[in-house]
Amino acid sequence: MNEESIGAIRKRALMSLWQLIRLVDEDADGMITGSPYATAVVVERLQQTPRLLPDSLARLGLNALARMRNGDGSWGSPHAPTGYRTVPTLAVVSALSALPSDAPIDRGWVRDAVRGGCEFLFADPEVLAPDRLPSLESIDCTVPVLLERVAGRPLFEGGRYAIALDRARMTQRANADRCAGMRARAGEGDRDAWREYPLELLPTAPRGWRAEDSLSGGAVACSPALTASAVRWRGSEIRGVERYLRREGVRHQGLWPALAPATNFERAMAAALFVRLGFPLPPGFTASLSAALRAALGADGMAFASGLPPDANSTALAVFVLNSWDDGVNPGCLMAFPATTAPMATAHLLEALTTISPRRTGPVRDRETAALRTLVETQHPDGHWSDRSVASPYLPTAAAAMALARAIEAEFSADALLAVSRAVAWLLATQRPNGSWGVWHSTTEETACAVHALGTCTNPMIERFVATALRRAHIFLVDSFDSAVTDSVRTPLWHYKDLGSPLRIERLYTLTALLMSGSPVP
Repeated sequence: MNEESIGAIRKRALMSLWQLIRLVDEDADGMITGSPYATAVVVERLQQTPRLLPDSLARLGLNALARMRNGDGSWGSPHAPTGYRTVPTLAVVSALSALPSDAPIDRGWVRDAVRGGCEFLFADPEVLAPDRLPSLESIDCTVPVLLERVAGRPLFEGGRYAIALDRARMTQRANADRCAGMRARAGEGDRDAWREYPLELLPTAPRGWRAEDSLSGGAVACSPALTASAVRWRGSEIRGVERYLRREGVRHQGLWPALAPATNFERAMAAALFVRLGFPLPPGFTASLSAALRAALGADGMAFASGLPPDANSTALAVFVLNSWDDGVNPGCLMAFPATTAPMATAHLLEALTTISPRRTGPVRDRETAALRTLVETQHPDGHWSDRSVASPYLPTAAAAMALARAIEAEFSADALLAVSRAVAWLLATQRPNGSWGVWHSTTEETACAVHALGTCTNPMIERFVATALRRAHIFLVDSFDSAVTDSVRTPLWHYKDLGSPLRIERLYTLTALLMSGSPVP
């Protein structure tokens, strides 16, 4: 690829960047990839609520599941390890095996799909053992519940998969016992259990739970799966639900996402990225995004999206952005959240705390010191960080390194400097021969995060090595610029009930990395 074509790609990347920022600023929904798990739950609930919601919604989801089935009979990203396809495949098998005879889909395809899914799941029942499964959200409860459901289907009573299914359930016995107690507490109205147990898997509404308490724009708790479950539990329509499910299903080509809308999260992540990298935004966007984040930031903090309770991570991102853009906010809402050891959330907290002034003494200073110490102590010996919210170590490593570098600018810390140096060394050592980074294979998102960290945490003593790494990364990013969402270089990395990706954030990361990584080596 010659310099002229590379220049054209950089120009297109810049145009795409501003178009994306406009979408993030104006769109009231956000964009997270569709989820086979969520779609399976929605389809199963829709089939249990005849006449309450149109058949066309179920048909939309079933057609998407038929289209997204992998060659090995599974569902989920075909580019991720087998364990990441277990939960979505189990959910789809559960949903398809429960379809009534008059379901709007070919029965022959359903039988073939269930058989293929079972071959994937039960050819080696040990694949369902807890130590073989990834740290997806609520997976310790989701798998035993879904196995219990599947075991109750007539198709599996004494059939060819019965023995393998029993073995799989045995491997999950400890989780099943713990989950049964949590399910009972959730059903009885224990609000602590509500936070841990996947409510969409309950057969009836929890005692004291009301859909209206978390209803916003037709979405219940920002979840298509829980929204469809709420209609099933109530046995009557809920205002706005049909429109919400149709809108999100159509936007994702029939696959409902794990969470929607994701507006607050998307705007805060996008704005924070531009603050970290020092990228100027076109006129008007800073004021517009600031106004949106300030409106979403209440006295108790900011939620991932409307309808959910405020959380520390979203609040930290909002405080960081608003304070960085000279729109100071009261840090009280941020200080009220308990401390966390998760590296990404801690990194965002540390970033936010470094923008609060004055902070040299008192609780803000103590909290900043504690966050810095947490990041230093949770770093692995080789220099990386890992986080349960994502499959890749590159995302938390970049977040932690950049947060520590920002803290060092505010006040020197030898421990933080050593941690950043080790992180940079690890990034340089793990770059792939084609200039990319990736936990399983080359991906644009992981490469972008590594570029961001190297570009903002450079030590003058290794500038030459970093510059070479960035130029090699630039070649990879240019070559993968036009990759489709389904390509392996855009494999989802974020942990929901199955793997997902905040598409606009992933693309913003990639475009900014391409623009800041420089020209390739002649």
